[in-house]
Amino acid sequence: MTYTERFIQITEVYPTIFINEKEFSSKLGYQSSSTVNSWMNGTTKNIQAKNRSKICEIFGLQPNIWKRDVVTGAFVTKNIKDLEIITKEVLYEKLDSILLYKNSKEQGMLEDKCIDKESPESLFLEAVTLKKENKIEEGLKLLEDIYQHPSNYKYTHYNEIEHFKAILLSHDTIKEWDEAINILKRLYSSAKYHLVEPEIITLIASNYKRKALYREDNTFLEKDKVDMDLIVNAITVYKEAYNIKDSQAKYYDAINFAYLHNIVDAIEVEYADPITITQLYTDLTTGKEKWRLDDENWWEVISNAEFLMLLGRVDEANQKINYFFDFNLDKVTQFDINVILRQLELYIHFTRDENAIAFRKNLSESWNALNKKE
Repeated sequence: MTYTERFIQITEVYPTIFINEKEFSSKLGYQSSSTVNSWMNGTTKNIQAKNRSKICEIFGLQPNIWKRDVVTGAFVTKNIKDLEIITKEVLYEKLDSILLYKNSKEQGMLEDKCIDKESPESLFLEAVTLKKENKIEEGLKLLEDIYQHPSNYKYTHYNEIEHFKAILLSHDTIKEWDEAINILKRLYSSAKYHLVEPEIITLIASNYKRKALYREDNTFLEKDKVDMDLIVNAITVYKEAYNIKDSQAKYYDAINFAYLHNIVDAIEVEYADPITITQLYTDLTTGKEKWRLDDENWWEVISNAEFLMLLGRVDEANQKINYFFDFNLDKVTQFDINVILRQLELYIHFTRDENAIAFRKNLSESWNALNKKE
């Protein structure tokens, strides 16, 4: 099958995500729907790699949909559910879709699927909503309810449930890092789940990092209290995630690896890694499979700016942030800013990096100035 034939088949499986060419083109970020229209009409059989990645993101599918030896449309329809990525973002989108179409002509179809509020599917979506509202303990309780439910859902969606449970256990208000790591390690060994959902590798690394650098009260450890074995484990796992992930998803693991690389260097001057931050950034941003930065995505822009800061290009990093604020301020929340400020605070605590201090100061002051209440 050609790419466009597969795309048409996907749209038929997910009619509430693909409404029409115009609506879908807006999700892709196009000014015109002509490109999507040409895919639907078979005018062109090719879909560029960046668009294939975006299509997978919108539908919540693994990129395997393009790589498998797919022969017929029936095969796609029958097997497509196996390629869904169950992440919190996809679940939020599914929940939003239910709310969006509640009063539309699809109401009956959706209510048929969602009318049982005690069904495991509904409980899972509710748990995701609770996570979004920072009601973590309540979300964990709902996951336990799913395991007690008599249906087979807990078996058919075991990996996804356990994955989400690990996310909740890793939350700053729970800090059950060891239990989360154990769950994630089991998933890693379970039918190569880490290849389907490489985010579990990132989460393992994040939990190693938290255990190594934070106290239970969420304050930072002193240098002589840091468990270097855990830090090295975190670096190793971030590198593994970086090597497995698609080029457009590598940046998060890359910037975390870079931060830890410098933190370790500040704690143990004899530590050395053959991959320098410069080499890592070059690998990330050059070549055929390079990271094509989305200038309207806050997390990609800030990660790029953080890399520039670590490379000593602070003025350039500040310009990237200020430019984003000028044109996309509505795409950033106070929570988003706090996450980055906290990351920088951690980094500065261990390294006393003057570039990071200046960068953090500019980020904080720029944000506060633009969000000053009248």
